Amino acid sequence: MEPEPIRILVVDDEPVICDGCRLILSDRCFDVDSCNSGKTGLEMLLAGEYDLALLDMKLPDMNGMEILEHVKKDNVGTYIIVMTGYSSVKNAVDAMKLGAFEYIAKPFTDDELLISVQRAVETKRLKEENLALRHQLSERYDFGNIIGENPEIIKIFDAIRKVAS
Repeated sequence: MEPEPIRILVVDDEPVICDGCRLILSDRCFDVDSCNSGKTGLEMLLAGEYDLALLDMKLPDMNGMEILEHVKKDNVGTYIIVMTGYSSVKNAVDAMKLGAFEYIAKPFTDDELLISVQRAVETKRLKEENLALRHQLSERYDFGNIIGENPEIIKIFDAIRKVAS
């Protein structure tokens, strides 16, 4: 079964950035949408339909940090790559504290963008795979799969349950 295409949202008030990112990423078979306002971008992100977002920090109607806070608070699951022309170490640290996956400074090259996106996509897929495998393991080795009604066995199961976590 072929995996679903990665959905990416570009949130930037500069149409040339949105168009450039869309062209670069669409050529790599990513499904890319864009918007030019923070409020619209936040609504689209909170709908939970995107795997990854490229987020500008300076938007006319909303600060990128505010968007990061909302996305983190609502635990959306979208990985965020912050883009900014006003790069500083403090801003980068603050963005990472709010859950940004990566921070790239404008102007960036096609390769810089692709490397950041590929790294985020790979990390997201590995995390999802890890969670799926953990779920499979917990189902496979659940107490419900062990047969035993002896009172001594039941005491052992109770003891294991108490210390399992």
